[in-house]
Amino acid sequence: MNKKLKWFAIAPLIFAASSGLTSCSSGDNVLLLRVINSEDYIYLQEDPSDPEDMVVQFEKSEEVQAFAKAKGYSGVKVIYDTSDTNETLYSELQTGKSLYDLMNVSDYMAQKIVSGKMAVPLYQNGCEIPNYEDYASGSVKNTLDAIKAPQFENPDVYLADYAVGYMWGTLGILFNPSYPGFNGLDPEEVIEDMQSLEALWNPKYKGTISVKNSMRDTYALGVLYTYRDEFQDIQDKYNAGTLTLEEYRNKFAEIFNRCDEKSVNEVKVSLDALKENVFGLEVDSGKQDIITKKIGVNFAWSGDAVYSMDQGEDLTQVSEEVELYYSVPELGSNLWMDVWVMPNCARSDDQYELAHMFLNFLSDPVNAAQNMNYTGYTSFVAGDSILELVRDWYDIRTEEIYVDEEFQVYSYNEVSEEIIAIDYPDFISGTHDASRDDELLYYSEEEEPASIDDLLPLMIEEEDGEGNINEVQKKYSDLSIVDELAALPNGDPDKLEAVDLSYFFENTLDPAGDYEQGVDTIFYSDCYLPYSHQEGDVHQNISVGRQFFCQYPDEATIVRCAVMRDYGENNKYVMKMWENFKSNPLPVWAIILFSIILAGIVGIVIYFVVNSSLKKSIHKKRIENK
Repeated sequence: MNKKLKWFAIAPLIFAASSGLTSCSSGDNVLLLRVINSEDYIYLQEDPSDPEDMVVQFEKSEEVQAFAKAKGYSGVKVIYDTSDTNETLYSELQTGKSLYDLMNVSDYMAQKIVSGKMAVPLYQNGCEIPNYEDYASGSVKNTLDAIKAPQFENPDVYLADYAVGYMWGTLGILFNPSYPGFNGLDPEEVIEDMQSLEALWNPKYKGTISVKNSMRDTYALGVLYTYRDEFQDIQDKYNAGTLTLEEYRNKFAEIFNRCDEKSVNEVKVSLDALKENVFGLEVDSGKQDIITKKIGVNFAWSGDAVYSMDQGEDLTQVSEEVELYYSVPELGSNLWMDVWVMPNCARSDDQYELAHMFLNFLSDPVNAAQNMNYTGYTSFVAGDSILELVRDWYDIRTEEIYVDEEFQVYSYNEVSEEIIAIDYPDFISGTHDASRDDELLYYSEEEEPASIDDLLPLMIEEEDGEGNINEVQKKYSDLSIVDELAALPNGDPDKLEAVDLSYFFENTLDPAGDYEQGVDTIFYSDCYLPYSHQEGDVHQNISVGRQFFCQYPDEATIVRCAVMRDYGENNKYVMKMWENFKSNPLPVWAIILFSIILAGIVGIVIYFVVNSSLKKSIHKKRIENK
């Protein structure tokens, strides 16, 4: 996998007082597109041999060049800027300092911006985003589109008309089951514990946990813990069939988004107790602290969890491998989405159309895969290119036959002299042809090899039992045989889990392409662990895994997550609670200890002062009595 965090600096955006239709330096008639995004959130060129920056690819694309020419411009220029937080962008929008055509924000901020009439609708004047409509995953897009952003005179405003999805994921628990600071706890016990948010309040993990220095994320954590009995009740009713899926999801979202004054005060009690147990708050350092073993648990975004896992396995980055796991708590969590909106500021009709072209370019699965590979986050977009990328990263069958993404692996039947392409069904017990087990495996640089002379042997390294490593040619019988319907024991990391991602890729694959819905959307991965509970006849949720689970949780996990809404007028209660929570960053035990030490110091100082004064007084009386 090549998913490393990239740090970069981009020059600040400088605008003239005009709407920015032409460049000011050269006088050329260049159409400007003004875009602001989070740092490290779009593909950038790292090596001269790599493709150019994503925005440069867009500027040079044939469609954009043709558009510029047809409109009478000498070219197109993307003015690309970055921002640190959603709140900074919102403040600039309110004061009129922001002049952008496209802005990337989190789902809750999109609600706030649209509700405040600080965004304009998309898809006007005949503008469309066909790639987004064709390739955005319906499962997450439908969730985004259904989010309300009511305005005073129109309560039925939805994000469907204002927001285009970019990346998505979950909020969960990143942890190191073998962390030395757990005082010898069995890793399996840690894995079991971390399937529940209650682990973060458990005294046996005291001082090993960091949580987000983020009002909304940590408040959401408090809500999930405070109302855990209610979440359990509705999940039980859903599993028992007394709540429909829609009723369950609506009820979950209602509880998850409670923010009235009474609820905020109840959540504060939980967060005050959490503060007793945590090592501290963090903004961005948690994903590195868990690799360096400064902490053992981090409440994390799924994209950051992938980064930490990748770094922990990269021996060029760490001296010793750190194997991390990620849990989406069994009772549910947050489903987050980062989206593009168009701020309500001055722009020409051509800039409006160009903005749609930019969103369409980003929604091309080829470009989305490039962005996803660079950032490590999960794209809203599905399609063949994303499926191929995810299979290369995670499917164990790809690892078994992987030579190069440009090469195909074959077996060769010496009797019939037949060259047979190896495909994914060859790995499944129901379709694995045992009569071919002795056939040797090859790969070819030719697109359609005509004879054995066009093939190269596929070699693997094997140990001979005496410590010697030898290269031998791989056989068809060496392919990992997995069974889609196999019963997998709980907690066995050596077993593969069949994960069906049809829910994500549905209706996005090319009917004439190489991939088939329901066949190639089934993955077998050792990064997606079957940690789950069996209580009687009820099979509970799988809630722990590694990179694959971070990026593509199963459908049942998505069902038990909800999007955070804008708190609206109730935001004042949450802000006040958060200010009080942060104003006393030390846990009570530390405050008590500090108070005892301080009292001791004060007592010692008083003792010496009083003792000195007493001595002086006695000395003075002695002199007077002489």
